Amino acid sequence: MHREDIAAHIRSVEEDMEYWRTKRLEPRVIRLIRKGTIAFSDLIQASTVAHSRIEEVKSGGDLEDRVAALEIGLGKFIRGTEVATSIIGSLVLVEESRQEAGVYDKEAKLEHRELSDGTTDRTSELEEMLTGNMLLLQALLIALTKKGLVTLEKVDEMLAATNPPRYENGARIVAKAWLDAEFRSRLVNDAKTTLRELGFALNRTPKLVVLENTEFVRNVIVCTLCSCYPYELLGNPPWWYKHDSYKQEIITSPTKTLEEMFKLTVPANVELHVYDSTSDIRYMVLPRRPERTEGMNEEMLASLVTQESLIGVGDPLKAAIVQSK
Repeated sequence: MHREDIAAHIRSVEEDMEYWRTKRLEPRVIRLIRKGTIAFSDLIQASTVAHSRIEEVKSGGDLEDRVAALEIGLGKFIRGTEVATSIIGSLVLVEESRQEAGVYDKEAKLEHRELSDGTTDRTSELEEMLTGNMLLLQALLIALTKKGLVTLEKVDEMLAATNPPRYENGARIVAKAWLDAEFRSRLVNDAKTTLRELGFALNRTPKLVVLENTEFVRNVIVCTLCSCYPYELLGNPPWWYKHDSYKQEIITSPTKTLEEMFKLTVPANVELHVYDSTSDIRYMVLPRRPERTEGMNEEMLASLVTQESLIGVGDPLKAAIVQSK
């Protein structure tokens, strides 16, 4: 994996970690305490067991390796927070969580913590923060087991049951953008923030750009150095995306490559833009909505979106194909 901007990765880890702490985990903990479901003492008592259930993020060593470990650890924190949320269920409603996060009252807002400017110091502080966040998360999970809401065995089962992402995640995003112009605008202008608000965990993607195809512009993505790809949204890249023939030809002869490899003819009046992904920036294509799809709901529209159309080397299916099934 190649890294062009280690500082961008560090900033991304910080932003995502603070988002999931201040918007997802701590607001629910606070509301559970307000409701009397758990108490601070429950969390303190659970901390001893919680310590034995976490892997402290160790400092030292190569900076890139440390940041990579932070990204992996962040993914575990996000997954654990999702598990805790599902266990809590209706005990804390979404609106209650938003209230505790200070969405409606700036005076009640949970602030992000200030970190040092230097990349090394910032990384060390993030390692400490992640360890602390994981400790709180595990203490909460243990406290919930003590209250009889779940067993520890079930918690471990839920933490281990990770479903690998598939391109259908991207398809649902596209379908929503086709139906909601305001969402589409926010998606194109600030993809990561918009998708994070919907619960998508993009912890290994410092920057995500959604490229909108139009009548006169087609966007295609590639990674010429390795196989960087928006995995959290589109799952594993197809075999050809990692093959040298695609990597080389789509850059040097994009129109010819699309026609020969994918049987896709690009009209002469359409500008063809090829975007080269890196470990610091990933792309996803927002394809054009097919004709004659008026009246189709989000689920039906999502079924038209193909993996190839999300990369730009193909178009969505025609509505008639889905309606005939």
